[in-house]
Amino acid sequence: MVKIPFPAVTVCDTERVYLPKAGNMTELLLLRGFNKTEIKDFYKSFTDIQRKGYKPEPSVRKIHALLEDIGYPLKVLLDTLKRPCDEMIAECTWRSRLHNCSDMFRPVFTINGHCCQFDIPYFRRHADTQTNFISGLDSTEALDIIVYGQHNIEDDSEGYAMLYVYDPKDKVTLLDSFISLTPESYFDVNIYVWAIDSSPSVKALSLSSRKCILETFFCILFKDKGEAAGFYEGCMTRLILRRVVNECRCLPFDYSAKELGVKDYGICSWERLICIYQTIELVEVDIKDILSQSECYQRCDYVQYETEVEFIKNQRHLRVLNQSRSRVLVHFGQTTCMKYRREVLYTWDQMLANLGGIFGLCLGGSIISIIEIIWFLLELFFIILNSYCNNAITPKQEKPNKVFVISQNKVSKNLPVNAKYKFVN
Repeated sequence: MVKIPFPAVTVCDTERVYLPKAGNMTELLLLRGFNKTEIKDFYKSFTDIQRKGYKPEPSVRKIHALLEDIGYPLKVLLDTLKRPCDEMIAECTWRSRLHNCSDMFRPVFTINGHCCQFDIPYFRRHADTQTNFISGLDSTEALDIIVYGQHNIEDDSEGYAMLYVYDPKDKVTLLDSFISLTPESYFDVNIYVWAIDSSPSVKALSLSSRKCILETFFCILFKDKGEAAGFYEGCMTRLILRRVVNECRCLPFDYSAKELGVKDYGICSWERLICIYQTIELVEVDIKDILSQSECYQRCDYVQYETEVEFIKNQRHLRVLNQSRSRVLVHFGQTTCMKYRREVLYTWDQMLANLGGIFGLCLGGSIISIIEIIWFLLELFFIILNSYCNNAITPKQEKPNKVFVISQNKVSKNLPVNAKYKFVN
């Protein structure tokens, strides 16, 4: 497992609004004449918008329209009200060594809003030279984090966070599943890995034949998109969002028009984001139709991460000062992994060799026999062609009539005396 990179681990908060950072926004809305109930409904709208059949209150629409007019569009609001990573993750331990969480986790913007992501390349840039970046099987060799819970805005209950584990070359997509981190709980996440490696003969084939994407080709294709746009899962997400964007006519989740292959629409406002979420649910119902029409391929060389979670509830020691926390350990589950090799099943050399063997076994022929047959057919063809050209029918020219004049004296000289003529004139 030394050669297998540790996966990316992303923690997302289900509540899009971090109330301790909403003080200035609350005061602004109070000065504009909105009451506390309307302001609370406004904060809840960032999470409720994902619910099926959600219909916002008129006051909520009014607040969003007002804030957009005074310079607070949706993206600025989400950035202003987001929960910082150091407020979401309390402790960060790597191989039993405590690190600064800002050196391990970085904020990323995903389809679930602002999240905190751990990946080895980012950690390597901020850690010291003595850090070992290879994870093991034991809990002492794992990624060990403490995640803060947040009170639910609607009923003041303990909220939960979402944990994603995936390839660090990808990013969170609509197809990824997550682990719900409930408060006061302990999660032991075991990672099981299998990999696929493609031979040079496979990589030399065309895309339609090999059915996989080379990373060099993909980097050239998406080099202007900055962070990796994802491979199969990312491609499927873009296909889903392409249909959604064409229906709602706005660009969501920080996607660009070029990346989705659509017209240059504007960025989605909160009002248009309702259409986005509701249309996503409708499009995902026809996911089989999208799969049948798509041309999304996985990488030719890639690693697949699968998780198995051991869940232990009611860890009371994780509650500190009326604030619930969850503990998460992420590590490999086995010292080995299954690696598959993708090879060309039938090459042209193998095909010729097999045909030659069958021909020799069944007909007693060889490659020389094939050459002689071809030579004979070509020679026969040229003979027929030459004969046809020589015997081609050409129009005959009429010869002029010749008149012979023979005198009787000349005829009588050359004939015997007693010769008889059939006809005498």
